[in-house]
Amino acid sequence: MMHFTLCADDFGLHQGTDDGIIELIQAGRLNAVSCMSVGSTLNQNAGRLLQAATDGRVKIGLHLTFTEYAPVGLMPHLAPDGVLPSIGTLIQQAHMRKLRKLRKEEISEQIARQLRVFTETFGRFPDFIDGHQHAHILPVIRDAVIATVLSMPRGVWVRSCDLPLPQVLSLGVATRRAVVISTLARQLKRALLRHRVPTNAVFYGVNDFDPDQDFGDMMRIWLDAARTSRKPALIMCHPGYPKTTDVWDPIAARRPDELSYLASEQFGQDMVARDLTLVAQSDATDAQKA
Repeated sequence: MMHFTLCADDFGLHQGTDDGIIELIQAGRLNAVSCMSVGSTLNQNAGRLLQAATDGRVKIGLHLTFTEYAPVGLMPHLAPDGVLPSIGTLIQQAHMRKLRKLRKEEISEQIARQLRVFTETFGRFPDFIDGHQHAHILPVIRDAVIATVLSMPRGVWVRSCDLPLPQVLSLGVATRRAVVISTLARQLKRALLRHRVPTNAVFYGVNDFDPDQDFGDMMRIWLDAARTSRKPALIMCHPGYPKTTDVWDPIAARRPDELSYLASEQFGQDMVARDLTLVAQSDATDAQKA
């Protein structure tokens, strides 16, 4: 059977995301979870996550956050009012070299702080690193991420969001957004290969969170692509229950749909029909095979 990684993002954001993710782990429907050090519920639910993942099936990673939420500690340049910028603003600043001129040290220090929160919470380094809204693929931030990983124990992998343009177009899912993300991610993928940092070979899961889209239909497209790629695939998802607090969560309305499908018998049948099975990203995956 072909193996793939299914990673749920945003653990720690609020109780609804955490409860949904833990239930999917317990049901054997996830094998990777990405955790937000800036999240309001990470500390209170980390123990439950560790307990659900005790058999080693589930990899636990750091979901670096440089948009939308309060940073860990002060960031006088990037978050002067105490809140990180929108992803649109961050992309603009990164490509205007504003981050390089003013905030390189601040970026590196923020990564160190978020990593420190993770290690203090879980008692160990993360299995992998990625970014909220894929901010880790941007100039300056990506260099700091690679430098951080190279200073960590060997085997920590970094999410690559790059997919060749013909493949993006053939999927037909959130095409415009997927093209932008893949284009921005290309330099990170090349740098990971150059530094021999482990990464996933192909990446799926980009969607527009449109309420008219059926998540099951999208997942079947990604599963088909993962099967035909014949490479170690990573699919991201964003499951959860409705939020019960006023925490900012612009995709909150879509999370229950993802949770419902991933917990369903249909998802199991869809994997079996494609001869696919879940397995966590191997620590032995060599970036040069990507």
